[in-house]
Amino acid sequence: MIEKLPESQRETARIVLGFGTAANERYTRRLELLGSGADRNVRTMQRRADDVIYLIAEAAYGVPAPFGGWSAAGADGPWHTSALAVRLTLTGAAAEVFETREVVSHVAGLTDIEHAISLARPASTTGRADLSGLGIDVVAGGEVHSVRMVSSSRVAFSLRPPRPLDAGDQHEFFFRIRLAELPAPFYCCTPEFPCESFDLNIRFDRREPPQRVWRIDGDFSKDAGDPLPARKPLFLDASGEVRTGFRDLHPARSYGVGWQPAR
Repeated sequence: MIEKLPESQRETARIVLGFGTAANERYTRRLELLGSGADRNVRTMQRRADDVIYLIAEAAYGVPAPFGGWSAAGADGPWHTSALAVRLTLTGAAAEVFETREVVSHVAGLTDIEHAISLARPASTTGRADLSGLGIDVVAGGEVHSVRMVSSSRVAFSLRPPRPLDAGDQHEFFFRIRLAELPAPFYCCTPEFPCESFDLNIRFDRREPPQRVWRIDGDFSKDAGDPLPARKPLFLDASGEVRTGFRDLHPARSYGVGWQPAR
């Protein structure tokens, strides 16, 4: 289960669960050891311990299903995501997203991976939508084409690998999205097709850190931006970053992080 966690949390999990420590080492002592390396107190380490236990419980819940429950033979759609990693950096109102996505083809001759971004509020209420504040660039793994508005708040585009994918082929894209303004205080993955894993890292502007941060775990998409439901809190580290991960994401449900802005 530990190996299914984001890499940054595996060592914490090993120490919390007593792997690699003395057999008679008490739990509180292990937390002290964990805190000494990061210059944190036991209460802070307890919160981090709670986070990794929560994620391990999620991973354990999905164990009976092989490969996260999504096999090429049984999954719907022409492809599914085997691994998604997102790094979101916020600077003032602007946002920059770095996304690494590994997909698995279910069909022969797959040439285009359809992708979309919800802007959470209409980009334009009248006339042609202005996408000048949106930049999408593939850094590695193919090219972007056919960027278009499919609704008043949803931008779609296609990712094209260097060669067509056969059934069972895996391929990784690495691309960047730049937004002149992040339209809402949350970031989610709401997959159209199954997604085995999603790791999210958000670096907030240290000049205006959020008042609070929370985890969005399988919400209906219309509820993802609602700050009222009770959710698991998340905590910024000394660099102003927060990290969380998800496994076995279900289509049409939202997974990610929400926050209350500083003002």
